[in-house]
Amino acid sequence: MDRFLKILIWAYVVLLLVEGALRKWIFPGIAEPLLIVRDPVVVGIYILALVRGSLPLNGFVISILGLAVASVISSLLGGMSNALVIAYGVRINYFHLPLIWVMGTVLTRRDVELLGAFILLSAIPMTFLMVEQFSSPMDAWINKGVGADEGGQIFGADGRIRPPGTFAFITGPQLYFPFCAAFFFDQVAGHGRLKWPLLVGAGIAILVALPVSISRTVMLATGIVGAVFVITLPFAGGKGIKMLKPLLLLGIVAAVVTQLPIFKQGSMVFGMRWETAATATEGDGWADVVDRTISTITNPLYYAMEAPLFGRGIGVGSNVGARLLSGQVGFLLAEEEYGKIYMELGAIVGTGFIFLRLFLAGYLALRSIRALFENKDALPLLLFSATCVPLVNGQWAPPTVLGFTVVGSGLLLGALNSVKSLKPAPELAPIITFAPAMNPALPVASALRLPIIPKTVSKQRGTSVHEDRYHR
Repeated sequence: MDRFLKILIWAYVVLLLVEGALRKWIFPGIAEPLLIVRDPVVVGIYILALVRGSLPLNGFVISILGLAVASVISSLLGGMSNALVIAYGVRINYFHLPLIWVMGTVLTRRDVELLGAFILLSAIPMTFLMVEQFSSPMDAWINKGVGADEGGQIFGADGRIRPPGTFAFITGPQLYFPFCAAFFFDQVAGHGRLKWPLLVGAGIAILVALPVSISRTVMLATGIVGAVFVITLPFAGGKGIKMLKPLLLLGIVAAVVTQLPIFKQGSMVFGMRWETAATATEGDGWADVVDRTISTITNPLYYAMEAPLFGRGIGVGSNVGARLLSGQVGFLLAEEEYGKIYMELGAIVGTGFIFLRLFLAGYLALRSIRALFENKDALPLLLFSATCVPLVNGQWAPPTVLGFTVVGSGLLLGALNSVKSLKPAPELAPIITFAPAMNPALPVASALRLPIIPKTVSKQRGTSVHEDRYHR
């Protein structure tokens, strides 16, 4: 049973990485139905989890169910009678969230590291694809938007689009590369199992992708993960000479990357993008970033006072809801996430949903900090630094944002699991242990990262939200 659950979780992650390619290049004729391509996988996971008992009925899950019911009732009281719009809104806000705790219950630390290695290594072909998109004309087939729409991507600078890789829009790389960086830094700190050539290649890919993306969000979000790594390094066992190895590797990667022609060209175009933003804010590129940050705090107050008591109906603020109601796509209520929440759900239920997201972020932050100081484990905090922004106020209507929020939170909880805590079934022991030749009936080791050994053996030492009309 666990094996099938893990296969479905892997399928969810893989579809998250390639669903944009399916909608742009492979099946452009059904781009809109593919918005929910991961939903059948989620249904399968929930069915197996209920059978196995892997869906914990904790306070968060109960709150999700309660808010979902309250949102439907509030929408009906507010006058929304379109069942499809309500159903799609519930799907956006609540349907995928319990998957976080299924992942946290089923996945072991080794499972998380294997998924992380896969995500990290995928950065190499992803960056090659983004470089090709960066170097190609805006109307090239490789730069088509969702539904094979020519010119459907977001403009960057110097006559180039912001390359989305296999994702539908640049929103994907904005969330993807911080996760790659989180697993890269964990590997660099000596906690991984990738060979050094592969690790260096992945690091080069991440650094090249930053300027090539022509996205300030990609650069800043990945930079935040890097800053967290530097801060946590002394607390994660990196003292004295132990700190030199990861820092030396990072220095080698940076030295190689800065000499690459594509990095120099990407940096030049990225600088042009920054200057364009600076011109829009009277010569200060950082002012635009600060203004956006402040608006996420002040604008919700305005929408909370302007929203009807019961809201206008969950799902109305999505582009799918707009198409179902008016036949056209667009933002019927508000473009910002908190504004959309308040206008859809009203002040009471909307505040409850926002508090749910904030409490979940606080809970994950506390668990991550505790793991750092008690276990000298920085991976949960690295994953939190990549997940925090989309969790707190990211737009969940675009499926990529919702997917990375769920995957990041679930992997974080899974990373907190020691091998001992899971108690795997005997037939699954070869899959989720570090010693495939070991007798499955033997007890597992209690150490977090040490190889699993029989007790009779002595312990070993060492060891932007402006996407095209199909984005929602």
